Amino acid sequence: MLRTAVVTGANSGVGRSVAERFVRAGTRVVLVCRNRERGERVRDELAGRAPADAVELELADLSDLDGVRALAERLSGRHRAIHALVNNAGVYRARRERTPDGLEVTMATNHLGHFVLTTRLRATLERGGARVVNVSSNGHRSARLRRAPLEAILTGEAWAGGIQAYCDSKLANVLFTFELARRWSGSGIVVNALHPGVLSTRIWNQNANLPSLLMRLVKPFMKPPRVGGEAAFALAAGPSGGGAGGRYFDVAVDAKAGADAYDEGLARDLWNESERVTAAVLREATA
Repeated sequence: MLRTAVVTGANSGVGRSVAERFVRAGTRVVLVCRNRERGERVRDELAGRAPADAVELELADLSDLDGVRALAERLSGRHRAIHALVNNAGVYRARRERTPDGLEVTMATNHLGHFVLTTRLRATLERGGARVVNVSSNGHRSARLRRAPLEAILTGEAWAGGIQAYCDSKLANVLFTFELARRWSGSGIVVNALHPGVLSTRIWNQNANLPSLLMRLVKPFMKPPRVGGEAAFALAAGPSGGGAGGRYFDVAVDAKAGADAYDEGLARDLWNESERVTAAVLREATA
């Protein structure tokens, strides 16, 4: 039986790179993409290198929490066990945007969507002795999640600019990783956070503000996405259920995260607020 890996944001950059590595390793890969055309293109390209039915495409916008819940239900219904989950999808927005549910788009996509997906897949991940990789960034060191109530940050009421929102979401990824490792200790699931490197990816192509323009200018000097893909694959494809989790990796190096990442009180507060906010949205979606 083929092992199964799920990769979000799999149509480009690190996500596509790690999906390619899984295909080369003979693993069934579920590509989670927001854009149908790009997703189908990658699925068709990878399917040509894999056994029949070993590359699947799921369409989901990680900022749409009800859509993410439906995605988790489909994955659990189709796969008895998932052996690897790479939470890679991410956005950067120069201007404040909110989802129809009233959540700030960067936080909803980069953190809350993955929070819902991962927690709702717990039983399926346990059966696979899964490795979970949350793709973060060294930008988490510039986060300021204590500057305002967490609810205000998650909803965008405490908006402090696109860069701040991105950094805040990346700290949320690390806090979620460490809290998940504590709460799921003994489950057989190993979860780690990863800074994939400063890479030439599409994330900076989505805006026309000064930071995005500057990043585009230096993109030719950045490392290719495969560097991050190889690092994510190494963490996600380790022995099932083996190794210690709750760590932060700077590409291939087991590194120390920013100080706020080790604030267990902040991690608990973020978990509880994420749980409260997502539950409220999902109750409304089914009302």
